[in-house]
Amino acid sequence: MEFSVILLFLAFLTVGIIATSYGVLVGAGGGFIIGPILILVFGWENKEAVGTSLVCVSVASISGAISYLRLKIVDIRSALLFSIAAMPGAILAVIGLEKVDSALFNILFSIILILTGLYVFWSPSKSEKITSKEKKIISKNKRGWWRVYRTITPTTGEYFKYNFIEPTATAINTLFGFISSFFGIGGCPVRTPTLVYFFNFPVKVATATSIATMSIYTIFGSAAHYINGNVNTQAVLPLGVGAIIGSQFGVIISKRLKGRLMMKLLSFAMIAIAISIGIEGFREL
Repeated sequence: MEFSVILLFLAFLTVGIIATSYGVLVGAGGGFIIGPILILVFGWENKEAVGTSLVCVSVASISGAISYLRLKIVDIRSALLFSIAAMPGAILAVIGLEKVDSALFNILFSIILILTGLYVFWSPSKSEKITSKEKKIISKNKRGWWRVYRTITPTTGEYFKYNFIEPTATAINTLFGFISSFFGIGGCPVRTPTLVYFFNFPVKVATATSIATMSIYTIFGSAAHYINGNVNTQAVLPLGVGAIIGSQFGVIISKRLKGRLMMKLLSFAMIAIAISIGIEGFREL
């Protein structure tokens, strides 16, 4: 009996490390891996898998955000605005989760992930860095009431500039907050590519900002799930420890990869998980 408990502990620890290493690397937190594994491999009910997964995403995001902040690659203003916008959706999703049966849940999850994954995979690469001449032209950040301009200078020696429509980018995070708490995935499998392809964010800035955003609002979604009894407290400890370890691995690896490769990795993971969870959903119909 004790041996099986130890094996289960190690299994959850391993899942937490692998899922969050990959998740934080691509700005997705790891929930889109943890949730399906808890459902498909361990046979958990959807609500319990979602609630527990979101708690792990919250832990991994806080750990990863601290490291990304040290690298000075987070768009701090955007992270704060995005998290505030996401909070209402994250809490309301807990109510919505009570109304959806498991088959429909899995199919919806699959459709969202596979469509986003295919879009990310086939979308063309973006230029992220600017030349030294452009760097001299943009001497400071500029901000208007609707379009803002950002420059980010990480400690890695890179230099990024971008501009986007701030009210729209902020408002759409209400939906991401709902998706985050409803599916237990943190919202970043869809937030990161949205920031990159629709709001001109450099990939590495989008990744770090998404993780920082999650570190704030997933706390509220996790609390709502806990109050509703959707969190397996015994599994949270090993998964959470694994999440802390894995998130640090993810940040370290991200410094060595090109942004476009990070997006490819994100798309592969999304499509693979979408296929698995979709099959499970159709089996339950």
